[in-house]
Amino acid sequence: MASLSPSCPPLVGNSDLYGLGVRIGLYSQWIATLLTTVLDSADEGDLRLLNLIVQTAIFLGLCTESSRRASAVGALITQILLCGSLSSVTGDGITYFGHASGFLRVLFYTALSAYGIWFWFAGLPLMLRPGCDDVAVAFFGPTTITGWFRSLGKALSVAGLVVCVALVAFSVHSSLRRFRRGLRAGFARPSGRRPQVEIVLMLLSMGLLGLSIATVEYLIRANAIQGVGVDQIGSVAQLIPLLAGVLACFLSLWRVLTHGLLFRTRCWFFLGWHLR
Repeated sequence: MASLSPSCPPLVGNSDLYGLGVRIGLYSQWIATLLTTVLDSADEGDLRLLNLIVQTAIFLGLCTESSRRASAVGALITQILLCGSLSSVTGDGITYFGHASGFLRVLFYTALSAYGIWFWFAGLPLMLRPGCDDVAVAFFGPTTITGWFRSLGKALSVAGLVVCVALVAFSVHSSLRRFRRGLRAGFARPSGRRPQVEIVLMLLSMGLLGLSIATVEYLIRANAIQGVGVDQIGSVAQLIPLLAGVLACFLSLWRVLTHGLLFRTRCWFFLGWHLR
């Protein structure tokens, strides 16, 4: 099992990127978006836009920190936090690429995939602490960041960029088709149909959400990262995502409970097969 060696000093993390307040805020946003996507898809776009604003701010902070050759493990944790919002894809959410919120989301993940390529191919060796590369834990087991996990990171980042570029092209094509019918039709949301939920995607989304949370918390503990606990939660950079995420989660739960959204009729699919 990997552990900190005497020659490897404790790692002080960046609380503005993955401090406890930021993490709780993002986890709450993931849960809120998943609930909204499944039970109240009419408000999904607004919540995704809020998520995107917070994610973009964190991503810009990650790029700034990486330019200073900061911690490789910290950069990995931040990337996992930024990927966790993929857990909100359940069906209807993957059909909105022709709309502004969906298009901006694709652009964000294109930029994140490009960063991932730089990180795994070129940035990682520059961000490793001298004498600590063989003990930097990157996954359960624990798995070190310089072993097979780096090869997996390279493959996933390249595949992610290819998929995102294809989705950008698809988004542009969908937008052009919609705006040919006029500006009002171009900005209009699909209406007159019941919300659609693909059960397999929903279960995968829930699994990804749980895995992302467990992985982030494990990496912080396994790498003995300091300065990202409750004692640093009072900074403005942590309070903003914390309040935004907790309030979004509370409002989503409140709307579900007070409007009877659990009992609203919706279309359930299993591998494309319409159940009811």
